[in-house]
Amino acid sequence: MSTVTRRVETALPETGSREWWALYLLAPPVLIGAGILAFPGLVFDQFIWQYLWGPVVADAASEPVMHEGIRAVRGYNAVNTVTYLAAVVYSLPGLRVYLDQLDVTFDARLAYGFAPIIIAGGAMRALEDIGLLGDYAVWFITPSIYFVVTAVTVLALGIGALARDRNTGSIPSTVGLIGSVWAVGAVGWVLWYGLSTSTPLRLWVPVATTGIALGATALYYWGASFVNVTHLRHPLILLAVFGQLWDAAQNLIGVTFLGYSPKLVVTNLVYQATGFAGSTFVLKLVVTVGIVWYLADAKEEMNHTWWWLMTFFIGAIGLPMGVRGSLRMLLGA
Repeated sequence: MSTVTRRVETALPETGSREWWALYLLAPPVLIGAGILAFPGLVFDQFIWQYLWGPVVADAASEPVMHEGIRAVRGYNAVNTVTYLAAVVYSLPGLRVYLDQLDVTFDARLAYGFAPIIIAGGAMRALEDIGLLGDYAVWFITPSIYFVVTAVTVLALGIGALARDRNTGSIPSTVGLIGSVWAVGAVGWVLWYGLSTSTPLRLWVPVATTGIALGATALYYWGASFVNVTHLRHPLILLAVFGQLWDAAQNLIGVTFLGYSPKLVVTNLVYQATGFAGSTFVLKLVVTVGIVWYLADAKEEMNHTWWWLMTFFIGAIGLPMGVRGSLRMLLGA
């Protein structure tokens, strides 16, 4: 061990202490802030603007944007992809400690409590697509929206823990209530906009997409009863199946009846190769069943928290996409 390393370790507070966690959480923003003050052209203009914030602004403007002579274009690039991944990885230890401090129980009730927040995120993305968020649109574009939804979720968990400790509620019910208020408000905004502007509402679209997803999930549940894999009908797995099939259903309706094309690269390639409007639905169904079969079979051997996170993540990918697509098509956007 070098002398410099030894001196740094001696100067650092004890691992796991409040001071250590304060340093862990404050170090990135302090370093970035110091870098911007010392080298604004290099740190902000040529890094943060060009590769991180600029692409988000360009996405909101639907065209390339300029700042200090530096051009930023919408979409992902190698720099922001690696940066976002590093930010997620760096945040995981702190998030795990936060959840441990709150004594969160990872069960089906918590997953279903989270669902309204995920749905609200999809509705807010639809509001941005429609152009209703104005200057706030940059906060509801990928990846900004993930940080917003995460912040709301973390805050809701804290409020839920306070309610539980005071015997006035539970974490799942509190998180679900906060998410439901947000989701109802966002969806209500979409409907209000459609009605107030006399925009023709395709009410049959959300009815059809939700109905197809529910029907397909019911068929999955019925089919799973004939297979000797106990956890195939676990409530969390049913949520994952429904979330993915809702996304598949909105793709099916959009491609078959409204002239849309699948947005994801893989599903669009399959659609272009087959020319079959239901290709995305079939692909999602097959892949989803394969994944949940593996998860159901591995539940007893896998760490519970890891299994919960993986299973919930499958549904959390599909739910907002189903909401976003259904609301966009509702208004013809």
